[in-house]
Amino acid sequence: MNIKTTFKSQNNSLCAFIWCFIKPYRMKFLCIICIAFVWGVEMSARPYTIKLLLDHLEGSSTDERQLFMTLLLPIAGYLGCEALINIVFRFYDYIRMFIYPSLQADIIREMTSYAQGHSHEFFINRLSGSLAAQIKELAIGIKEILQIGINRFFSHIFAIILACGTVFTVNPSLALIILAWIIFFILITFFLSKKSAIISTETSKVRNQTVGKITDSILNIMTVRLFARKGHEISRIEEQLSEQVIWDKRLEWTNLKIRFVQGTSILLMMSLLLIALVHARSRELVSIGDFGLILTIGVSISTAIQNISLDFVTFFELLGKCKVSLQLIEVPHEITDMPSAEQLVITNGEIVFEHVTFAYKHSPSLFQNLSIKIGGGEKVGLIGFSGAGKSTFIHLIMRLFEPQDGFISIDGQRIHEVTQESLRSQISLIPQDPSLFHRSIRENILYGSPQASEEELLEASRQACALEFIQSFPQRFDTIVGERGLRLSGGQKQRIVIARAFLKKAPILLLDEATASLDSLSELELQKSLEDLMRGKTVLVIAHRLSTLRSMDRLLIFNEGKIAEDGSHQQLLVLQGPYAKLWKIHLGEIS
Repeated sequence: MNIKTTFKSQNNSLCAFIWCFIKPYRMKFLCIICIAFVWGVEMSARPYTIKLLLDHLEGSSTDERQLFMTLLLPIAGYLGCEALINIVFRFYDYIRMFIYPSLQADIIREMTSYAQGHSHEFFINRLSGSLAAQIKELAIGIKEILQIGINRFFSHIFAIILACGTVFTVNPSLALIILAWIIFFILITFFLSKKSAIISTETSKVRNQTVGKITDSILNIMTVRLFARKGHEISRIEEQLSEQVIWDKRLEWTNLKIRFVQGTSILLMMSLLLIALVHARSRELVSIGDFGLILTIGVSISTAIQNISLDFVTFFELLGKCKVSLQLIEVPHEITDMPSAEQLVITNGEIVFEHVTFAYKHSPSLFQNLSIKIGGGEKVGLIGFSGAGKSTFIHLIMRLFEPQDGFISIDGQRIHEVTQESLRSQISLIPQDPSLFHRSIRENILYGSPQASEEELLEASRQACALEFIQSFPQRFDTIVGERGLRLSGGQKQRIVIARAFLKKAPILLLDEATASLDSLSELELQKSLEDLMRGKTVLVIAHRLSTLRSMDRLLIFNEGKIAEDGSHQQLLVLQGPYAKLWKIHLGEIS
């Protein structure tokens, strides 16, 4: 299901989005609509059996047997309505069991998939907790919208129309009273609910911000504790909650006024209807049965209208929430595959930057007309101060960001002309801040190659110098690492990420401060393993410890987005330029 294509082709409306998901279930929804028809008929049929019962009672014999025979047909009709509606509603429960759970799962699956298609920059600028809350609210909201739309609006409106027609056949004047009140009630509710819809949208936005800030605080609980900033975080959340309370109260006050107006109008309608019924009965324009029929239908209509009005307010609240959540869809993917994109095939691993220009949003250009070639199988170290562009350089190779101009090629294939999946499947990145799932150690390592055997898992762990500490845990590879790996030390997390890279066996390897979390002894232990991991691959290494880069074939010295120097360790020392100065600082010759 291509949500974006379907949604865009129908003018970005919520209705189009909902239709995109309910199409596979349209026959089941048709069954639910038929059930709504039956319920609408029953709303008039049951009061009509009461009318017949009252009419047969008027002037009937007091003999029990004869009275029972007289009332047999109306009683059978009443009980038949009761039995029919019970069977129909159980059938409704059975049908909805096959719709809504699957429908919600479809929405969550497709929305999560779409969200994951956004660029790296998209997630940098948004809170993950807020995004998850939006996806959840959209799935729940659409389910509720459909239930209200069919179970309440459609069925009740059909029932009201049929009930008005029934009253009209008995007494047109009374039917006009009810019809005039219905029109007034709907218009005033619609007018008042428009304001409620606007406030609901803003309230939903504020609630999402609250969820996002709470999630942000909890995810960074260690930082909060280390800096003793619990009070600050509570104060920050309190400010957000204060704003949420203001909007919640505003929404509740608006809804209170709507319900007051609605309740008053129902009281006036029922008073007027009773007066008109008494007047009609005094003139013998209606029978006792007609009196009971119209009064019962009047109560049913007022109840149905009141239910519709209450759901009308809820409906607009849900619309507001869903429109806010749907903004996730309205944001187009910043980086997309071309329709003709092919699979990347790496034979050599040569990486070429051709006149690449790149700038982050609202920032000056970092790279300007950058051109460089990295040979296949070459080991290249990237050196420079923070902010010089080293990490951005390797992120561009992985197409986590898109250059504004120029091209990046791997083995002659421009990376924007191949699929993102095939590109990233051929590259292993070991970042400075290792990222682990809240899953077992086994699952985290096997993420690099889910089909790997137990022997390969053990070998990768051994090569990453992780096997010893993993086996020290009571549950070994089945040990749950905690959210973002919080149960492990920084060095342990890094070794698991390195083990994952061993399993992936990608022809291009990118190391972004891969040993920064390790002590000197652990780094020395891993150095041999990393050399094994690099063998036969094109490797780019970012490291602040220059000693770890001496063995590289080539060093690129970055300075403010430009490559100031390019050469081997010995060649750059001879030049006596920026690298030579950095090397002297590393040796302690310059303070």
